[in-house]
Amino acid sequence: MKDGKISFKIALCGILTALSVVWMLLAGFFGVLTYAAPMIAGGLLIVPVKEYGSKTALTMFAAVSLLGMILIPDKELALFYLLLFGHYPMLQPFVNRIDIKPLRVAVKAVIFNGCSVLAVWLAQVIFSIPMFDGDKLSWFILVGFFAVANVCFALYDRALLQFYTVYDVKLRVLLHKLFHF
Repeated sequence: MKDGKISFKIALCGILTALSVVWMLLAGFFGVLTYAAPMIAGGLLIVPVKEYGSKTALTMFAAVSLLGMILIPDKELALFYLLLFGHYPMLQPFVNRIDIKPLRVAVKAVIFNGCSVLAVWLAQVIFSIPMFDGDKLSWFILVGFFAVANVCFALYDRALLQFYTVYDVKLRVLLHKLFHF
């Protein structure tokens, strides 16, 4: 790769990293965006995945995750990016290669629910974010939370598929015309 292309790659990923962190930082001030902001920030990983591959996207994901855990006051939001929605745009193309639809859906569910359980556990143990008290009402709330989270994840998965298509058809061509890379 030429030096100019490497510089552009670093600059583009740096700008997308900053945009992801700033978006999540601003969303931390609005409680309603705690779950939506990590999804949008994760969606920005589509650009490095498509342009430079998973290795570069993984580097950007690590940078956003680290900066998020340090800078974002809402640790739940940063944790959701790290464990739920940040890594999935890199995994989705590989999971979608599974031809058997029920198996593909099951793999996606296992990935999401495994990461969700880990996120809830870490939120309670490390950050002392009360997600579950152990009483009967908490069980209903937790089950409801996971049910709604799975629906949101299914919508997120579908939205990422659409964004990959829009990126391939329109945005990629526009980026290449504007920046000549």
